[in-house]
Amino acid sequence: MKAKNIIRMIIGVLGIIFLVVYFGMASGYLEVEQQRKTTLTKEAMEKYEEDLKAGRKIDMNDYKPKEKIYSNKISNGLLKTSGIIEKGFNTIINYLFSEVDKAVKSK
Repeated sequence: MKAKNIIRMIIGVLGIIFLVVYFGMASGYLEVEQQRKTTLTKEAMEKYEEDLKAGRKIDMNDYKPKEKIYSNKISNGLLKTSGIIEKGFNTIINYLFSEVDKAVKSK
């Protein structure tokens, strides 16, 4: 009986983690971060305009703000874990829907 409860708890925790990651992606957080990376700051725009007027060679990488890399072993591990959870949920959901489909078609 205890093993069943432990398995249910693990599945519940993994489900909650998956939902948090999923809704973070669905809410547009990643898109906002990507847009922020591509948007030039006011100072970079001024530098770009000065370089353009001076006739210097223009390279967009010179004007992008330098990004700090915050990834570490924990965040990379959690990202891989969420990918595994996603694949597991996809497999389970596909199986459930195929079984429902078979049941509906057999009637």
